[in-house]
Amino acid sequence: MYNNRQLLLGTIVGLLVPAFVMSMIYAVKFGESSISSFIDAAIGQGVAAPIIALSLIGNLGLFFLFLKFDKLWASRGVMISTLLYGMLMVYFKFQA
Repeated sequence: MYNNRQLLLGTIVGLLVPAFVMSMIYAVKFGESSISSFIDAAIGQGVAAPIIALSLIGNLGLFFLFLKFDKLWASRGVMISTLLYGMLMVYFKFQA
């Protein structure tokens, strides 16, 4: 049961950290436009996958932080969320 909670914690935090980094990218670079126009422009110009890849750098630090504190199941959860974002990146990369 403890392992399942750690896995769930790592997955949830691993999904939230890249979303936070993406919102910071939006706030710094495109703060004057609306979030919906930012998303539409990113998808339309084909830069959605690189933006997601850039936001996954936060998961790298999170993964090593969990490993340092011997939270192996939480680090597995971060890997699961990174793979989910990876599938999203592939979808945006090869979208017709």
